[in-house]
Amino acid sequence: MRFTIEHFGIMAENPRPLADWYVGVLGFSELFEPEGEGMPLFIRDEKGTVIEFFQKPDSYVYPGDSERKNQHLSLSVSDFDRAVSTLEEAGVRFSAEPFSIFMGGRVRFFQDPEGNWIHLVYRPEMPW
Repeated sequence: MRFTIEHFGIMAENPRPLADWYVGVLGFSELFEPEGEGMPLFIRDEKGTVIEFFQKPDSYVYPGDSERKNQHLSLSVSDFDRAVSTLEEAGVRFSAEPFSIFMGGRVRFFQDPEGNWIHLVYRPEMPW
């Protein structure tokens, strides 16, 4: 038996505006929104990776930033400097300066409007 990832979910205070941000700022596209109140909605990137946005329960309290950063979304880009510039033009604020990673890669972190961490990564050569 082989398993593959179908989608991953992001809990949101306001799923629709958050999904709209991913579409408008990051270039994802709308995929599916079931009918009915409080239903999740789905978007995808150009490779077909699907994200589900679902309503955060009122009683849930998010952990602190350092804990939230450990569970981040990583976005791969082919032109790091251009990606940073494009995101800054869209109003994204980066949390720190970029830093280098193994095999000539570069990384920079930022957050979506609800505080979910996103890891912008450039790898000139894929290590796997």
